[in-house]
Amino acid sequence: MSHRVPQIAGIIRSLVATIALSIPPTIAGLTSIAEVRVSTDLSFADIFVSSVDRTEAAVKFLASQKSKMRRELAEKLRVHRVPLLRFHVDIEGQKGERIDRILENL
Repeated sequence: MSHRVPQIAGIIRSLVATIALSIPPTIAGLTSIAEVRVSTDLSFADIFVSSVDRTEAAVKFLASQKSKMRRELAEKLRVHRVPLLRFHVDIEGQKGERIDRILENL
């Protein structure tokens, strides 16, 4: 794997995390970017989002900001094509939180 893919994933994660900070508390609680996976051909970036509550609402908010993010990425990245951004709920993180709650109640 090229060193370029993880570097681009880090830039995308940083940008999306900054925008996640601007999510109003009425839409979703504290939101974090669990993982960013960029395809090897740099055509897609899958962004996994986790939130204290209302993760789906946080994903919708971030997805509504896609065009703004892609414009900013075009300015920062030196690539022929800016990856298409796809947002997903971080299911693995939710599973881990559920297991933690079960263990606390034992």
